[in-house]
Amino acid sequence: MTASGASDHRHAPVVPAAPDARLIVSLLLNLVITLLQVAGGFIANSLGLLSDAAHNLSDVVALGLSLWAVRLGRRPATPTRTFAYKRAEILVALFNSAVLVAISVYIIVEAIDRLLHPRPVLGLWVVGFAVGGLVINTTAALLLRAHRDDLNLRSAFLHLVGDAATSLGVALSGLVVYLFDWSYADAIVSIVVSLWIGREAFAIIRRTVNVLMEGTPESVEFDEVRQALTEIPAVRDVHDLHIWSLSSHDLALSAHVVVADAALSELGRTMTNIKGMLLERFHIAHATIELETAEGECAGSICEPPALPSRDAAQPTRSRSGGHSRWKAMRRG
Repeated sequence: MTASGASDHRHAPVVPAAPDARLIVSLLLNLVITLLQVAGGFIANSLGLLSDAAHNLSDVVALGLSLWAVRLGRRPATPTRTFAYKRAEILVALFNSAVLVAISVYIIVEAIDRLLHPRPVLGLWVVGFAVGGLVINTTAALLLRAHRDDLNLRSAFLHLVGDAATSLGVALSGLVVYLFDWSYADAIVSIVVSLWIGREAFAIIRRTVNVLMEGTPESVEFDEVRQALTEIPAVRDVHDLHIWSLSSHDLALSAHVVVADAALSELGRTMTNIKGMLLERFHIAHATIELETAEGECAGSICEPPALPSRDAAQPTRSRSGGHSRWKAMRRG
């Protein structure tokens, strides 16, 4: 007996997608400040401003891709895309985060060169452009703050928060350069901010790779799910258990559940209990369950196949998936 979450109309709580208008406004704001900071970076000879402009440029790309992923994710499922485009956001988050890491590495290398070969910086110009970037990036981040649980929008939000922090650090370094004529501050701030952004971006890369590799979601304890399933009345054992993520919010599960031999109506109640528990405790809305009886055969084609019988007699063998599913003896000819 099989039951799939696709036929169940109950769904786990989902964070609504960010309104398109907010993403578009954030994108336009970042495009403006990017152009201004590029000009300011060359005028003031500030690596800090140019690094901030680079991060803002990556924001423009990130927000554009995020908007594309949000719209793509709304498309319905098709016969060739049975899960629709739920993982579009994961691919975008991976790309955005990889770009952030690359930019951070480049800025750190340039900053080290500035430390070894100091160059004059116009501190007052740096302060002015950096404060403008701080205001715009903070405004854009606030527009997306309600959607930080979405990996795609979280990567875009992180871009904006990182740039706001960069702008603040650049403004402070510009103030130090202006007041004390200490040009090292510009490079030091660039290194510190780039290290922080790179660390956060790498964490998102690790999470997106886990989703793409269909690993167990970080929010779910595999053994806890198995234990919770076995605690349901009538459930004897669980094997061939798999848990993975379809997107930032959609979790899926498949399992073979060994139950006591019972009437179909009783098995239906057991299935309802299983699916209700998975949804309530673990927010797993898409569950596909294969029910097996303790003395029956293992359901599905992915179980351990029976051993070939000898010429003299056929000996029954046990599946390796837990010992509860018994294959019937095979007869010759």
